[in-house]
Amino acid sequence: MLTCSVGQNRSLKDELGRDGIDVDESKIGVVVADATDEDSMLQLTSSSRVVVSCTGPYWRYGEAAVKACIKGGSHYVDITGEVPWIERMIAQYENEAKDKGVALLPFAGYDCIPPELGMFLVGNALDSEANGAELGEVQLNIGSSGGGGMPHGTLQTFLDGFEGKLPQRKKGDPFFYPKEYRAVQKDALSLSGFLLPRYQMGTFTGPNFMSAINVPVLCRSSPILGFSSNISISDRMVLTKPSLMNGYGLLPVQVYITTLLFGGIAFALRPVRGWMRNRYLKGYSYGGNPSSKVHLQARGVAADGSSSVVAKFMYPGDPGIYATGLFAAAVSSSLLEATANGSERQPLAGFNSPVAALARCRDGLLVENLKSLGAEMKVEVLVGNEDPRKVDAMKLRSKL
Repeated sequence: MLTCSVGQNRSLKDELGRDGIDVDESKIGVVVADATDEDSMLQLTSSSRVVVSCTGPYWRYGEAAVKACIKGGSHYVDITGEVPWIERMIAQYENEAKDKGVALLPFAGYDCIPPELGMFLVGNALDSEANGAELGEVQLNIGSSGGGGMPHGTLQTFLDGFEGKLPQRKKGDPFFYPKEYRAVQKDALSLSGFLLPRYQMGTFTGPNFMSAINVPVLCRSSPILGFSSNISISDRMVLTKPSLMNGYGLLPVQVYITTLLFGGIAFALRPVRGWMRNRYLKGYSYGGNPSSKVHLQARGVAADGSSSVVAKFMYPGDPGIYATGLFAAAVSSSLLEATANGSERQPLAGFNSPVAALARCRDGLLVENLKSLGAEMKVEVLVGNEDPRKVDAMKLRSKL
């Protein structure tokens, strides 16, 4: 069933037709709801088992869907990257969602499915294939090819953040992740850990500006997945294929860091932000590029250094639009199956990141759905001086 806001019915079906999908109007129902009308939203969620919220910025427009899903008993998926907003939603709705058995899965887009799934697979490959080795370090190199762009909501959220409009912690609000993981986040997002170039997995890497979202999410999901608070996380961006000519990636990384610094200074200027809101965003439109690709290489190192795992991933589409839609679709399909009548292994209720919430469901559930949409995954384990050994990602599951 399609759910949409007023005025999207015809255009949504037209777009599906342009993508080559045979739209049989007799089989596709459309529920129209108004996010400012609680009765309207409740009618939508009461008629659905899984609702995918793609609004943004979520701190402005997202609460209505969360509230209606909990009240109507529908499970929830979104593509937000707004950690402070999710903290506020946890403070207000977590207990009620758990009481009603409603699973709420934020962060189902480009941030943070690739790093969370990467950590899940390398950590559990160490446990199952390297004599129960404990995950001690997670290295993540992410990059993309083919071009891309940002959704309007993401740009709006960046602007809101610079202007101090995002939700702030209140006295009594729960922390997003256990306090023993605060040192993990602090190290990963320190000046040396975030901004400076770092040589990692055969190339110089630059700061991944999504680390401010990814690292807290990994710190929240780590204890759920059974990973120790003694782990270290390095979430980095790869700019180009390393070669002697580019200093194994160092020269592009230096240019990138300089661009980020000047961009931050520009965003701090009120006239620049005003131009972005009033001119640029009103004329900006980007519908996604299915021919682009997202690449991730994840490396997990045992706490005692005796073994390691390398996982390589390729996801179709540009990060901001197409791949994000792919991730949300895979998470939603997984959640739909996991909550079907007769399912013995239900997802975690309440607010949880997608990989953590689905980890105790059917083995390989999310991996299978991602592969069905074109994702490619390769996992190799190295123990001591042994030759690398391939592992089937479909068979790796958490210790839950």
